[in-house]
Amino acid sequence: MKKMKAQASLEMVVGLIILLVVAAVVISLILYFINPQKMPDPGTTLSVREFNNRCTDYCNDINSLDYCKYYYPGSDWNKNGLKNEIVSVGKYEWPACEDRIYCFLVVPCEDRFGMGIDASKKCRDLLCQTYKEKYSGVVLDATNALNDDVNFSPNCDENTFTSSVGIGKDNWYKEVFEAGCS
Repeated sequence: MKKMKAQASLEMVVGLIILLVVAAVVISLILYFINPQKMPDPGTTLSVREFNNRCTDYCNDINSLDYCKYYYPGSDWNKNGLKNEIVSVGKYEWPACEDRIYCFLVVPCEDRFGMGIDASKKCRDLLCQTYKEKYSGVVLDATNALNDDVNFSPNCDENTFTSSVGIGKDNWYKEVFEAGCS
């Protein structure tokens, strides 16, 4: 009888030790995966959502050219910790620097601006028209104003961008905006 009690006590002690080890492993896994450094920054996630919402609002506002001028206010679009990279954005996966992701690259505004590269061209044409009117038809002043509104990122290497993307239709900046107004 004493032998059975001793064996039962030993089994209970071994069972408790196994339970403690399992609990420690589970707790360490929970702490590892809930580590705040590994979780996405809610402010950054929210800013992408806010950016998309603001672009949609600008698209729906008939009197606003902000759809063409507004760009993402951050510098890490894909939230990988590397800032000012060249990333692919939007339905057409346009290459863009993370700190110069414009609404027309990400949020389609078909009714006003069309789709794809046509949206970029329509934005350029509308901005140029607006600035030509503002500067009494002086094309150089209109082009300077356009370049102030839609420009290549100062934080992203333009040569790397051009060599990795090329000069063709995927390079929306060189294809559409670099020539300026005419």
